[in-house]
Amino acid sequence: MKLRLMVLVIILGIAASVLGWVYESRLRSQDDKADLIIPDNIDYFLTNLRYRVMNSEGILDFEFNSPRLEHYPGTDVSNIDVPSMQIYREADHWLVDALNGEFQHQDNLLRLRNQVVIQKLGDNPFQMYTESIRFEPDLNLVTSEAKVLMRSNQAQIEAEQAIFDLAGRIYRFNRTHSVYRHGDS
Repeated sequence: MKLRLMVLVIILGIAASVLGWVYESRLRSQDDKADLIIPDNIDYFLTNLRYRVMNSEGILDFEFNSPRLEHYPGTDVSNIDVPSMQIYREADHWLVDALNGEFQHQDNLLRLRNQVVIQKLGDNPFQMYTESIRFEPDLNLVTSEAKVLMRSNQAQIEAEQAIFDLAGRIYRFNRTHSVYRHGDS
């Protein structure tokens, strides 16, 4: 009799443990699902992205890095979290950082928004701050329709808009207020 009772207690103990584990697993998966929002309108997402583009001569043209990119097939647009971009040109390289951005694949157009910081390296380096830019690699053009603040060793320029022709190295600022420092002063 004692053996039967002991076997029954062991079987009931195992069954109780299994039921407890199943119950807790269901609760845990419901909690996890409540925190994880999975959108149904993206076809892929990438994490720790490094996107590199070569020009027609096979030379690195530009690249951007991001901790996360989500692609929306309906619009063929990718949203980019905290993009960091490098634009490589023969004379000057550019570094651009922002809080978010979007890449329009069909138009080959990269838009960066929110706390955009641009650094031009090489001859006459400067830093520029704005809230949004457009980068059109096919046209070698960076534009900002938002207010910009550009600082260099020789000047500080505040402007309503800015256009940078990277190929021609022509930089245009519209409706400006500027301070220029000549020489060592």
